Amino acid sequence: MFEFSVPTKVIFGEGVIDRLGEITKEYGGRVFLVSDARAMQETGYLSKIKKILEESSYGVLLYNRVYSTSKADSNSEIVNRGADQARHAKCDVIVGFGGKTTLQIAKAIAFLVSNGGNLEDYFLGRKGDKKTVAYIEVPSGYGFVPGLTNFFYILDKFDSLKKSVETKLNYADVVLLDPRLTTTIPSKSSTYIGIELLSMAIESFVSKNMTSISEALAIKAVELIATNLAKSIQDPENVTFRGFMCTSGILTSLAVANSSPGICFALSLAMNSIYTIPQYVVSSVILPHVMEFNLTSCANKYVYIAKAFGEQVGDITVVEAAIKAIEGVRKVLTDLRIPSRLSELNIDKSELLQVARLARSYEFIHYLPRPVSKDDLFNILASSF
Repeated sequence: MFEFSVPTKVIFGEGVIDRLGEITKEYGGRVFLVSDARAMQETGYLSKIKKILEESSYGVLLYNRVYSTSKADSNSEIVNRGADQARHAKCDVIVGFGGKTTLQIAKAIAFLVSNGGNLEDYFLGRKGDKKTVAYIEVPSGYGFVPGLTNFFYILDKFDSLKKSVETKLNYADVVLLDPRLTTTIPSKSSTYIGIELLSMAIESFVSKNMTSISEALAIKAVELIATNLAKSIQDPENVTFRGFMCTSGILTSLAVANSSPGICFALSLAMNSIYTIPQYVVSSVILPHVMEFNLTSCANKYVYIAKAFGEQVGDITVVEAAIKAIEGVRKVLTDLRIPSRLSELNIDKSELLQVARLARSYEFIHYLPRPVSKDDLFNILASSF
């Protein structure tokens, strides 16, 4: 038995950003636009989106105080302030535009506007069961799409740890994904985002919580990433390659929503809580080490991953084919010049145990293909260092 739900309307294609005004108008006329104050203004798309929304609404209130690389400007306090402003302005539609961190903050604001209080109340167990405002999500990159899942992770301002709120009301009403927007993302960031996406697709594929549908979505995402990531980096203006990567982001997010993330996600969340290193950087560095840890428990599935990377596995054993999957990932990381060691990220090795302890506390860690202890997580980090 399993459940599979996609309550979000997905609108995908080059130029669909021009439809944002008419789409938003269906849900209300007072818009609260959440975006990254630095990155999105530099691309020029933030002003374009604001103008599109203004032409079809009664008013647009821009909340661009989010700085995705700063703990102080991407924590629960930013969510609380945004929700207060949106309530005061009587906004009925929240629009999130930006990368993963910005979108999770926008999503959390929509949740808090509907349910009241402060976000920290929900970290402590308060339940939210209302949805009084619509949430429309416009990703600026081709990575993970928060609006297609029922959870978000935000830094708690009191202890600087990333914590989640999970409810069926957390899905976006609409996700609007235009591949053209992704061409403005810097090459290095695009590389890391693509590898993080690969890690999430692989981990949802091997999760014990997977279903036959999420399994099919995840392996197709792996195939698209393996085929198109390098091309999309080498030719960033090519909307076809970027479109395939956007598709892989949609597939991966749907797979994770109906399966679960894994060790890479847990360790990157924990590392981001303790340092300001982006999750996608940590995931990219540790992915092959995590795959090695899981090898003995999901070798059969690694065969499919090896095939997705174009490896010939017909005349070799299952274990040999599984090893080829890990080698395929390592080759991609090397070709894209991803750091091979955490030590290259200026991380203090003495704090790795704290990272492992926090990662072990996440609920989804119970759905891994192989049981993992705090010491196991520490050993993975140590081998990555």
